[in-house]
Amino acid sequence: MKKLAVVVSSMFLSACTNNLNDLHQYVAEVQADPVVFNETTPEPPEITVVPYSVADLRSPFRYQRVRLDEREGDNRNDCPQPDLERERGPLEAYGVDSFRLRGVMRDDIEQWALLQSSDGTVYSVKQGDYLGMFHGQVESIGQVELVVAEWIPDGRGCWTKRETQLAMANN
Repeated sequence: MKKLAVVVSSMFLSACTNNLNDLHQYVAEVQADPVVFNETTPEPPEITVVPYSVADLRSPFRYQRVRLDEREGDNRNDCPQPDLERERGPLEAYGVDSFRLRGVMRDDIEQWALLQSSDGTVYSVKQGDYLGMFHGQVESIGQVELVVAEWIPDGRGCWTKRETQLAMANN
């Protein structure tokens, strides 16, 4: 075993020779080539200063929710409209189409529907609760469906009532 160790170590040591001639030759060639410096640098282009004159306008980097129901001058009194002064609830931040009906519960007095939002949160609603971005209100709760009445703006100041039905999925 000692002989094998001596043979292997002598092979490793013989590989470490002092033959660096090719390295010395390369360094000499690199040092022999002169380095050319360009002493003249080009003049920088003339920069014209443009004043920022839109500082008072809306920032494109901030989310600003545009609500159709709050434009001034669009509300008319000669056609039906939702209550625009009412405090909006947390379920009105979602569109009605982002809810899934997951179940219906009832007791002797009331009936509730279980709605799951697109982010996975489950909410319970009863008849008369508001949900959806267009002033939707729960009109009725059946055994496997929920009817929501929404007010859709027509762009001329009037509103149209539209009913949306959410049915329970079979999965």
